[in-house]
Amino acid sequence: MVDDELQRIRQRLSKINDKIKRYSSLDREEDPSENEVITSKYRPGQEIPVDEMRAKLRAINDYIRDRAMGKDVKPPVFLKDAPALEIKLPVKRERRIAMAEPVAEIVEEPAEPEPEPVKVRELPVTKPRRGKKLDERLGVGLDLGTAYVVSSREVEDQRVFVKNERNAFLSVRCDTATKELLTKLKIKYVGLGDKLYVLGSMALELADIFGRETQRSMNMGILNPTEAESIPILKLLVQNILWEPRQEKEICCFSIPAQPIDRDQDTIYHRGVFESILRSIGFEPMIIDEGYAVVLAELEAQDFTGIGVSCGAGMVNICAAFKSVPIMSFSITRGGDWIDKSAATVLGVPMSRVSHIKEQGLDLKHPKNRDEEAIAIYYRNYINYLIESMSRVFGKTAGTPQFKEPVDIVFAGGSSMVPGFIDAVKDEMRTAKFGFTIGKILHAKDPFTSVVRGCLFNAIQSGKE
Repeated sequence: MVDDELQRIRQRLSKINDKIKRYSSLDREEDPSENEVITSKYRPGQEIPVDEMRAKLRAINDYIRDRAMGKDVKPPVFLKDAPALEIKLPVKRERRIAMAEPVAEIVEEPAEPEPEPVKVRELPVTKPRRGKKLDERLGVGLDLGTAYVVSSREVEDQRVFVKNERNAFLSVRCDTATKELLTKLKIKYVGLGDKLYVLGSMALELADIFGRETQRSMNMGILNPTEAESIPILKLLVQNILWEPRQEKEICCFSIPAQPIDRDQDTIYHRGVFESILRSIGFEPMIIDEGYAVVLAELEAQDFTGIGVSCGAGMVNICAAFKSVPIMSFSITRGGDWIDKSAATVLGVPMSRVSHIKEQGLDLKHPKNRDEEAIAIYYRNYINYLIESMSRVFGKTAGTPQFKEPVDIVFAGGSSMVPGFIDAVKDEMRTAKFGFTIGKILHAKDPFTSVVRGCLFNAIQSGKE
């Protein structure tokens, strides 16, 4: 049995270490512990020499092998006393549909095969008569989030399948040695000009290992103007995550943010870029406000009447609808990234560390240490700001919805998935004043996929017309 010290280090390496284990005799699974960050002498965005990368990975591999053989050796200096990072091991799933090969013109070396799509739930439409199956209906959903890109498609009997990829990348040295190392470890990367970029979740893992920040192709819900490679990288992510069109100009409905109330922001260019990307791969693009997508996905029982709130990484999108007709949509420019950045600043750590702490099970009501306490403080401030903003907009007498019956509000999105989130929302709602009576405060059954399911539903319904 590997001792606790080895257990923490092996968990810390996450996917990187899973790949290293293929080249050693050790092959065990351990329980996850806490997250950590390794400091680095390199500034954010600065490339790390490939020799250092190879030396660190070799030292980790040698240490794991020696400890597994019972040798009393000390861990590498850069991993000493490192808490562990939560590992979410991949789950093998039965293949349900035939997947098209990913379209990735600029991929230098393919990574591991695309993960199988995961069954989520049925779409909010009338079910067929008993014993009768529905044909697969045309239409694709695409949630273009700041943190994740998510796609959805219906197969048969209204079953919905989704795929997702983290919307992040990391620049590394562009030389033969780096390519050989990334290929050996089966890490997905692309070459653009004289640069190499690691994509998706692996970018976050490598950034955390080397004390760097990941690069983001989107910021506050739209294209990131500070990253020159945003468009080609996003095009690659979209090409890889979407299926091939089932017919020419199949509708792909994608989400865009509503106009924010706390910042001047133009989505025309953002919208135009993605419409062009989708047309280039054979789809007919259609847009939908992110908050309205939540209404379509979650408020079927309320006859699609109520308020949908999508709490994303870049911003929060809110939409009020009456019988499936959107009445008012707006957004605020505080999201999960604002929480991460604020907490990271006061803790003196990279944002990637804060993201890991949140994702491994932070409870807003019961923070266990200083790091979690800092995150919880900013989370509550974020929720307070959200409810105050909604109250300010919906509390106006002119131009706001005038609902005669109590209105349910449903919260979705990745930032709403932290335990204790809905309780904190209810606490803030007790003193909020809206221009109508609030009914139930609901949490989406599957918050992460609400937007993409709403996009898919809209695409299918539009295709019928």
